Amino acid sequence: MLEQVLQWVPLVVAMLAVILAWLLVSRERKARQALEAKFAATELVLKNSRQQYESLLKQFNELRAGTIGMSQKLADMAEHLEVLDDRQGEMAMLDPDGKLYSRASKMVELGADVNELMEECDLPKAEAELLLRLQQKMAQPRRR
Repeated sequence: MLEQVLQWVPLVVAMLAVILAWLLVSRERKARQALEAKFAATELVLKNSRQQYESLLKQFNELRAGTIGMSQKLADMAEHLEVLDDRQGEMAMLDPDGKLYSRASKMVELGADVNELMEECDLPKAEAELLLRLQQKMAQPRRR
């Protein structure tokens, strides 16, 4: 009887080895599938990141180009404003009445009242009051 049992031992060991090998192969297959799924997810994230990077780079370049354009326009406007300011100064010097109103405007900025404007600048009361109101209105913060 021991002989019969010993005859079956190699077969049982071989079957156990096959079952063990099958279990190990199955486990490795599942592990490989899990790794492949993680790799695919990582590739997808990388692809999306690249697309987002390219989109943001394009937006950045557009903003930079717009900023450069706006800077140039602002510089042009500042130059134009300087020219206008110079012309206005020249016109004020040529116009004797303008000198009078410029002086009156400066006095209002310094806190002069209606009577002072009337006396110092020979302005009628209505003009002095109008000048004060305009100056006060310009001094108020603008609402948007």
